Amino acid sequence: MRNLLAAFIIFTSMLLSLIFSINYLGRACTKLDTLNAQIERSIDTQSWDEAYNKSLILLDNWDNCTRKISIFVNHAEIDNINNEIWKLTQYTKCHNEDESLASNHVIKFLLKHIINMEKVNIQNVF
Repeated sequence: MRNLLAAFIIFTSMLLSLIFSINYLGRACTKLDTLNAQIERSIDTQSWDEAYNKSLILLDNWDNCTRKISIFVNHAEIDNINNEIWKLTQYTKCHNEDESLASNHVIKFLLKHIINMEKVNIQNVF
């Protein structure tokens, strides 16, 4: 009877952890993606100071989220996003439209990739 109770408690805690991690990743990535879209609009309208300031805000938000995200996500994904955000801040500072947009789209892809990799589906289970 104790073994059954212990197994049930472990299963329940794992299930709650899974739900928490998916919800947190979804909220964090959506927030970051929204900010990334604002940066893209600023780049398109040639508002370089606004784009640079928002890229710094994106970097700060990413640094705050990274502590928890690193528990759930492969560190290579985190490093890739971190590198692209640092590049984006410099590209917007130097008013480089092509590189800024390219880096912006890479960040968008990587954020969506994190969300897709953490979803519960047959492909991710096996």
